[in-house]
Amino acid sequence: MNQPVPLTEPAVPRPSLRRRVPIAWVQLAMVVSLLAILSLLKEVDPDFWWHLRTGQLIVESGIPRHDPFSWTAAGKAWVTHEWLSEVFIYGVESTLGYVGNALIFGILAGVALLVMFALGRRMGSGTKLLVLLMFPAVFVMVRFIAVRPQEFTWLLFAVFVYVLQRREGGDAVPLWVLPPLMALWVNLHLGFVYGLMVVAVWTAVQIVRWLRTRATDLRTPLLVAGACLLATLANPNGPEILLYPLHYLQGGAERSLIVEWQRPDFSQPVNIPITLTLVLLAFSLPWQRRRPFLAVVTLVVIVISIQAVRNVPFAVLMLLPVVASVMADHWAPAGRRGDSRTTLRTPFAVALVAGLAVCVLVIGPSFGHAIAGFSPSSDGYPSEGVSFIESNYSGARLFNDYGWGGYVIDRLYPSTPVFIDGREEFYGDKIFGDYIHILRVAATWDDLLSQYGVQVALVQRDSRLAKAMRTSNDWQEKFTGPVESVFVRR
Repeated sequence: MNQPVPLTEPAVPRPSLRRRVPIAWVQLAMVVSLLAILSLLKEVDPDFWWHLRTGQLIVESGIPRHDPFSWTAAGKAWVTHEWLSEVFIYGVESTLGYVGNALIFGILAGVALLVMFALGRRMGSGTKLLVLLMFPAVFVMVRFIAVRPQEFTWLLFAVFVYVLQRREGGDAVPLWVLPPLMALWVNLHLGFVYGLMVVAVWTAVQIVRWLRTRATDLRTPLLVAGACLLATLANPNGPEILLYPLHYLQGGAERSLIVEWQRPDFSQPVNIPITLTLVLLAFSLPWQRRRPFLAVVTLVVIVISIQAVRNVPFAVLMLLPVVASVMADHWAPAGRRGDSRTTLRTPFAVALVAGLAVCVLVIGPSFGHAIAGFSPSSDGYPSEGVSFIESNYSGARLFNDYGWGGYVIDRLYPSTPVFIDGREEFYGDKIFGDYIHILRVAATWDDLLSQYGVQVALVQRDSRLAKAMRTSNDWQEKFTGPVESVFVRR
């Protein structure tokens, strides 16, 4: 017997706000929110300013091929290896202000951690342990968060490790996504070499496996590696970009004076979380024998993190899948069976995450902030001294503090070029070495300033160089600001 056709369609149930969500989701949302909000409270990175100005220059007149910002290296060929990141930074700044940039780059770091969280889950780790590891990871990562292109490298590094380790685990993950991502990466940041390293390690593992068992098909890894290498050529500088990292490897002894290129000082209490991260990774290595790809990448990350503190975020990212998977292998409660069954109602979960954000925003400014309205704050930068130079000595040959070079570029370009800025590898050993010689008030510091023809100096008010200039007959202090002094040659 035929059933009567209903006159109306059956009602589709609507999602209810009373729906419950797993506690792990709430915890992860809190972690990412914490990273994003804390990025608003950090001081503006010194390199942000020249990245911003470079992005504007690219949008208005194309990618510069020669240095437009300094007078010491004016006209020297410049490989703008971060051009796409700089366009992105300028575009966000023009539409959403510095608040937008700070939030987006904070979220980038959070998403990179979430990718590694997901990898840990795929490898059998439980959410309890992974969330627990997330909090020290965030504590360390906050130190390095800034509106800088290197955060794109953190995210893409995490994606490459995620894809290749899942492939190692037997999952049918599409490897074809890696070459297009590499083509994007090479235009965002020079850290694409870390992506090549990850692919090279994976390929080497496949070759060793093939030599032992002849059971592995080498065509796929070799094609992927070759495609990723070819993808790096999709940039405005062509093959030259592959040689540019050598500038960093050949850096002189003066580079050790730049904080981010120094080795972590493990004796300092502030570096205890970094020490703990590296120790946990090192102790996990012997139990990663059945995951050779992850083990070798972890070993490389430990080595580069010990060599330079700027590489520590890679160690933080590896912490989640490496340490969590080892513990899950040997301790049942650390695996998925130990996952929490706790759930929260959606409104309460949203209120919890929002409450954390509000608390951080209320308490945070008392410890320092980076926002002035929707613009980056000039706190700690020579705002008044730069205005004085702009009004009285525009176009003069300026000597400036290294950390202030980017700020001066943003404020005074194109009228007054800088002596030096954060592109240390671009200036080379000669100019950077002379800068250090002058800054340290070495024997011939004033002779060097004369040889360069410096007319005005913008230096830190309480620095050794400022004190020497005050006692010199060749220099006169014309202006003193909150953090800066302006000296003019007599």
